[in-house]
Amino acid sequence: MRPIYLLLLASIAMCGCGSDNKSAGKDSESFGQKVAEQTQNASSDAVETSKDLQAAAMLTPKIKLAISADKQLNDSKNLINVDSTEEKVTLEGHVTSIALKEIAGTIATKILKESEAKQSLDNKLEIKP
Repeated sequence: MRPIYLLLLASIAMCGCGSDNKSAGKDSESFGQKVAEQTQNASSDAVETSKDLQAAAMLTPKIKLAISADKQLNDSKNLINVDSTEEKVTLEGHVTSIALKEIAGTIATKILKESEAKQSLDNKLEIKP
């Protein structure tokens, strides 16, 4: 919506709107450069957001794999779900002890650090002995 607004303003500036033609031309050119910069910034922001989403999507399987590779956590009595967003990784479900909850959190934190991820960890695992 923002780029459309800027293009509309650029169109208005180009018409002169009471200025002499030389002044209007310089104003239009300057405004056109600003519109181009805003468009470039919006495009860069979109690319960064896309990269963040892809990185978040890659975290979930990495963390699930690492958790399932742990012999203590890979037990039918434990149920651990992993969900990743741009802002955080959430562990949900249940484990049989506080120690296992901590181990799952440690594993997830290690993967986040290794991946240089920006996300924080939210360990919502419940204890069900």
